[in-house]
Amino acid sequence: MNREEAKGLAKKFLAGKATAEEKNDLHSWSALNIDNEAEVVFTSKPENADDVKSRLFDRIQSKINTENQLVYRGPIRTKLWYRMVAAAAVLLIAGTSVYLYKTDAGGFFKDNLADAKHIAVGKNTAILTLSNGKQINLSDAINGQVADESGISISKTSNGQLVYELKGGSTKAGNENRLNKISTPKGGQYQVVLPDGSRVWLNAASSIKFPADFVGLNQRRVQLMGEAYFEVAKDKSHPFIVETDKQDVEVLGTHFNINAYADEELTKTTLLEGSVRVSLAGYSPLRHATDAFVILKPGQQALLADGPIKINPADTEEAVAWKNGYFKFKSESLSSIMRKLSRWYDVEVVYKGEISKDRFGGTISRYKNVADVLEMLESTKLVKFKVEGRRIIVI
Repeated sequence: MNREEAKGLAKKFLAGKATAEEKNDLHSWSALNIDNEAEVVFTSKPENADDVKSRLFDRIQSKINTENQLVYRGPIRTKLWYRMVAAAAVLLIAGTSVYLYKTDAGGFFKDNLADAKHIAVGKNTAILTLSNGKQINLSDAINGQVADESGISISKTSNGQLVYELKGGSTKAGNENRLNKISTPKGGQYQVVLPDGSRVWLNAASSIKFPADFVGLNQRRVQLMGEAYFEVAKDKSHPFIVETDKQDVEVLGTHFNINAYADEELTKTTLLEGSVRVSLAGYSPLRHATDAFVILKPGQQALLADGPIKINPADTEEAVAWKNGYFKFKSESLSSIMRKLSRWYDVEVVYKGEISKDRFGGTISRYKNVADVLEMLESTKLVKFKVEGRRIIVI
């Protein structure tokens, strides 16, 4: 979708005529096309469409460069208002608690966030640990073959993927104890194509362990810490199992996301396509009741804390926003938002005083500087920050 088509969808949205699919298209386009002049405004206060339009007008008007000599009088004001909202709404989020506007990128930069401008965004970086213990820094490795393990070629591609391939149609049986591990640091992410062709996207501060070869194994079992998105190659005779600290997810071929960070209260499994069974770690049908597992359908999310597994309707777009290159916060606590920022920008977060109980919503590219995110959170007047080196202090 180009900019003109996006403007057309934005006008339909403002007129209340956009379908759910069109709203999603507009939202997805906006998340991938936020430029240096685009700003997201977060708020925890619900607003209807008229409120959003009104506040958009006020904020845009206050930021207009006086050298343009635009005067808002009578019909001209109304006409210009709709023209400006149509432009701003190109980046409008399809919801009632978030809006965007375009303005001078340096409009309200704050001195106490000056250090944040020097904090780099996350990038494709990871460490590959082979079964013999050898470690390879994938950031430093040149493109092409980086390792060879008993008939398995491991190659790095130019677009930041690690690919496992059988050499010469090898049929040598795999070894479930001959594990490889890929780990991303804070401020890192990576993609890997597993030996069976399954694709995995690793988020920051995450790792996955897996056999260097699945040939001859009854199951395709991998171990995850942190967060990853999976597109599993179909193989009905060899179930694919993702093992985390608290649960196992069994699939035959599907697309899903697992968020299993140790510092998060909930383990979240979100299904986009296919079907999966989520069970408590160590589950056995001979020893456990049926409430020890659930079957997910597309559009559902399994939530696991310390009790039974719960199923909720999922915001699939929110669940995989990180994979698609942006943050999406939906009525989210400040502490949850700051944990995500800490992982992606590799920063320490320190709280001084009571943590805000307000909830925030909004969408912004993960490739914006962290200062942009902090400035926009500050614009709600609900929270303030100070940055010292790589430490973000919540005041």
